[in-house]
Amino acid sequence: MRLLRAVFCAAALAGASVGAAADDRPGTAVVPVGIPGAAELEARGATIGAIRVYVQNIFDNSDPREAQLLYRLANDLHYATRESTIRRQLLFAGGEPLSVQRLEESERLLRTRPYLNDAWIVPVAYDAGRNVVDVAVTVRDVWTLNPAISLGRAGGVNHTRFEIEDKNLFGRGLQVSAGRSRDVDRSGTLFSYFDPDIGRQWVQLGLGYADNSDGKVKSLDLERPFYALDVRRAGGGDLLDGRSVVTRYSGGAVVDEFEQQHRRFEAYYGWSDGLRGDWTQRWLVGARYDESRFARRPGLVLQPAVLPPEWRLAYPWLGWQLIENRFLKSQNLDLIGRTEDLYLGRSLYLELGYSTPAFGADQAAWLGRLTALAGWQLAPAQMLLVNGSFDGRIPRGATRAAAAGGASSPALANATLAAQARYFWRLTPHQLFYAALSGTTTSRLDPERQLLLGGDTGLRGYPLRFQGGKASALLTLEHRVFTDWYPLRLARIGGAVFFDAGRTFGRDVLGVAPLGLLKDAGLGIRVGNNRSGLGNVLHVDLSYALDAPAGVRRYQVTIQTQDRF
Repeated sequence: MRLLRAVFCAAALAGASVGAAADDRPGTAVVPVGIPGAAELEARGATIGAIRVYVQNIFDNSDPREAQLLYRLANDLHYATRESTIRRQLLFAGGEPLSVQRLEESERLLRTRPYLNDAWIVPVAYDAGRNVVDVAVTVRDVWTLNPAISLGRAGGVNHTRFEIEDKNLFGRGLQVSAGRSRDVDRSGTLFSYFDPDIGRQWVQLGLGYADNSDGKVKSLDLERPFYALDVRRAGGGDLLDGRSVVTRYSGGAVVDEFEQQHRRFEAYYGWSDGLRGDWTQRWLVGARYDESRFARRPGLVLQPAVLPPEWRLAYPWLGWQLIENRFLKSQNLDLIGRTEDLYLGRSLYLELGYSTPAFGADQAAWLGRLTALAGWQLAPAQMLLVNGSFDGRIPRGATRAAAAGGASSPALANATLAAQARYFWRLTPHQLFYAALSGTTTSRLDPERQLLLGGDTGLRGYPLRFQGGKASALLTLEHRVFTDWYPLRLARIGGAVFFDAGRTFGRDVLGVAPLGLLKDAGLGIRVGNNRSGLGNVLHVDLSYALDAPAGVRRYQVTIQTQDRF
């Protein structure tokens, strides 16, 4: 009976697109009067004494506005996060010297957990004679048992998802889900399991299984990651074995479809000297096997004239990472009424591998990967975040498939270079101007890969996967509004007026030339979801295509849940 009541309560909360807890506003926990701040205590060389953990429930039933039956029932049926679950994720312990950096990083780590809305860690008692400080860790729970019913529309295409999931099973941080989904590509039954801390050693286990209309996908991930800046060792591996249908597009219409069987195995080991000043440097070594085979599939109407060639890569790789410890805590940027941890440092990751038939590959090639992040606070109310990435390979001699056809190897193959800049300007406490500019260019992509731009990739006024090409550029401008409207104390409401402009360069998979610059404008409602473990922001957008060609609807309605505003 309790389970039935829990499911009913979950459905009510999920259907309301739930908001945040208690007052629902992010902030900083107050240090008691007369107790020095954490920075001063660190300067004094204080030692941590007791660590007190407080888990706030979803609703504050002492508040008359949250003392109604539904709110009390939600709290009664909710499995609160266990104190031991919180303690296992702290980067400090009693008896250690107090470190502001470890307190702040523990807060950020806790805020990444899908079962928590927020976290604060502050000193609450200080014995000056012994130079010992007690610390309070306060977290705010969300509802995590979700009979999720997701109905969405993007780029003129509907998608549905029916799922039962718990992102904090029995309060232990375990994530389990099972359900059924349907979108433009496939329908299927899904199952996943994730344990973030096996044996209390920061070892993570992830299992996934999907029985889709176009094939089955199985995955296993076991690793002990670099979970904090001062971690010295990491390692693990993953397995993926899946079969699916690849669909290629031109002008938003399907060109052809074929089956891909993809297998991937990887293992790695990493080491570091930990955090030195404001920087962490890491080295990683690993081995990767990556294979794809292609076949025609009976029942597919649009068969390709020629199947992509099979490929198999097997290689050791070496990686290097540099991370600056610089974060800013803010609110009402990408989320509504939640604490946001912005990265304003510099981060760089480089990886190089060499695939050779000696390791079981069908070709010899250098493979490279790069990712970079940087952020700046240009003024008290302005911030700029930049990221970039590259991955690709340089073949050494022809592949077996190419050699059979007499073709020579390209200088740079299956390569993608992408960059994005995101700018925030807070106009008032409730209004924000946002701009994003992104660009991607490619070199000789494998036939199963496409660069596409459309309603599902930022050009909101146009159909899904509308334009293809060799390169793309996209500009997004938004005036964001964050209101105090808090209906039923379940959801925070915001809105946006937006303008998108984008285009592709080069011909698509059919050799069709791009349409040039495409623009759209629109407005939308945003619903902040902070009381449950569902997606963070629900989008309801109405957009108008300013350059729609003949036969394309000018108006598009988009309904979907996203991680950002």
